[in-house]
Amino acid sequence: MLDHDIPALLVNATGDPRTLYAGAEAMREQWPSSRLLTVEGARQHGLYGEFGNACVDGRVNTYLRTGRLPAHDLTCEA
Repeated sequence: MLDHDIPALLVNATGDPRTLYAGAEAMREQWPSSRLLTVEGARQHGLYGEFGNACVDGRVNTYLRTGRLPAHDLTCEA
């Protein structure tokens, strides 16, 4: 792990009006130990616990419960 690398679960929608998806991709590249959970087709900023997407909520809950990141980046449909 690099000194500036952070093993985090990043959650971002492709149509986020506040945090552009390109920014999430750039952060994922800067933090190779992280994983990116993409919400495809959503135009929403607040996702976890707010957007009402069972795929997002379930994946984030699993991460929070276990403390383990998924093996690879994931995608949920809006």
